[in-house]
Amino acid sequence: MLSSKFTVHSVVFLFLTLFTVVVASVFRNPLLVYTAVFLVVTNLVLYTWAQYSVNGMKIERRHSPHVMAGRETEIEVLLENTRTTARYGTMGFDIHAKLMPDKEYTPVAFLSAPPGEKVLSSYRVTPAHRGVYELGPFFLYGGDPFGFYKCWRKLRVPTELVVLPDPVPIRFRQPPSASMLAQDELETQPLSGESSEFLGVREYVSSDPMKRVHWMSSARHGKLITKQHEMNVASSISVLLISDEAMSQGIGQHSPLEYSIRMIASLAYATCFHRFKLNYLALMGEEFENQAGHGQGFFRELSIRLARLSGRGAVNWDDSGKVVLGYLPKGSSLIILTMDLGPASRQRFRNMAARYRSVIVVTFNLESFRKMQPAERPGPRLSFGEGYLIMEVYFGDDLGSTLEQVNEKSTVVVHR
Repeated sequence: MLSSKFTVHSVVFLFLTLFTVVVASVFRNPLLVYTAVFLVVTNLVLYTWAQYSVNGMKIERRHSPHVMAGRETEIEVLLENTRTTARYGTMGFDIHAKLMPDKEYTPVAFLSAPPGEKVLSSYRVTPAHRGVYELGPFFLYGGDPFGFYKCWRKLRVPTELVVLPDPVPIRFRQPPSASMLAQDELETQPLSGESSEFLGVREYVSSDPMKRVHWMSSARHGKLITKQHEMNVASSISVLLISDEAMSQGIGQHSPLEYSIRMIASLAYATCFHRFKLNYLALMGEEFENQAGHGQGFFRELSIRLARLSGRGAVNWDDSGKVVLGYLPKGSSLIILTMDLGPASRQRFRNMAARYRSVIVVTFNLESFRKMQPAERPGPRLSFGEGYLIMEVYFGDDLGSTLEQVNEKSTVVVHR
């Protein structure tokens, strides 16, 4: 798409040209005729020059497909000149209104563009919060050397940028290992590496490494005996996100849903450094999504899911209850992120407490998020349900402090 803009200079020049043409046609003076022809030709040449300055150009945008919210990232723009003549002082504007609401576009300048070559320019942006954004379109801006005529060319070169939720820093309390708790009340996750907890000895099998051979026992029995260690396992935390319309109260990143997403991302990030498995399940009306694991790869995959999370709606618990039982393993510590704490929900959470090692319900003060006002006293508020704990979060609360309390309580079996 190509559009032109008449400047004050071009309007004056066109009026002067038109006046000269009229005067020349009336008086038919050769000098006036020559002047009129010169002005008409000059207008045509300058207008054609302005049009030519933004044609024959191609734009390519390069950037990382995934970036972290609140962190600066670089966007590279490549300009290709397909004409046979060089271009100089080319200016462009890249549109990214939704990515940065306070800055709708960024100017991009190219000092020179040799024919048949690509030249690189770049700029930096800092996404405000998580989501999936489309960069573009790109506007090329050009004109004649005297600035009489200005032309814009709109290039539709959209690229997708996935902004991942930014995990909050927390002092994470390590969930107990399998050896510290009764096995019938703890869902565990096998981990890589070797455990150092000695359980006993057994007869050697061909797959056992030689370093585990217990040589004194082998000499006594006349055959190879292997030392046996506890399986290298860690405890499990489950997170249930109930994404309904009430969770979207607030503005931008200050809503219960965005708070919940950042807390889930923070727990996933903690699996990169601590021994535990995270089970994630989000209920979004009739839809759901889930993922389980630990480590860097798991954190990255779950962050991409959380960045793309957009579904919401009333949850049908007749069907969703089976989904919860199927994807959130029995014996894990359960964290529920929800706005609703009505009688039906309280009864449902009470029933869950019989299946899970501990249940913590993180709920959000609706009035606080509607008015965008923090609570009078800082920090999350803790209360007790029947077999589970309730932690209420207000607008502006420190999510790191909230997660630390949730993590601390999730390692304790609630008295039932």
